Amino acid sequence: MTHELDDLFAAARKAEAPGDDLVARVLADAAAVQAEAATRTAPSGGGWMSGLVSGIGGWFGAGGLVAATTAGLLIGFYAPDTVDTVLGGQLSELGLVTQDDLMPGLAYLLPGEGG
Repeated sequence: MTHELDDLFAAARKAEAPGDDLVARVLADAAAVQAEAATRTAPSGGGWMSGLVSGIGGWFGAGGLVAATTAGLLIGFYAPDTVDTVLGGQLSELGLVTQDDLMPGLAYLLPGEGG
């Protein structure tokens, strides 16, 4: 496998550099795209919320961010052993959750309950 990669890299090193005309065309195209992007204006209306949502990928991005945030809060709020119980012990089988009780459950946070 490594010999194949070495041969591939050696062939890439021997390849010719792109010509000056190709580099000039690529740079001219890049300059045209930059000039077009500079002349565009932000869509008017919508307010700051529209700008924020479009900045994170639109409503699909916002939905994914909300789902990930909610899942992170729920997993962080409930102790890993509770999540493991809900998943039927799959995390314990993979060795991701041990029996150490380093993070007490919600009962320890409520007055008059817990140990």
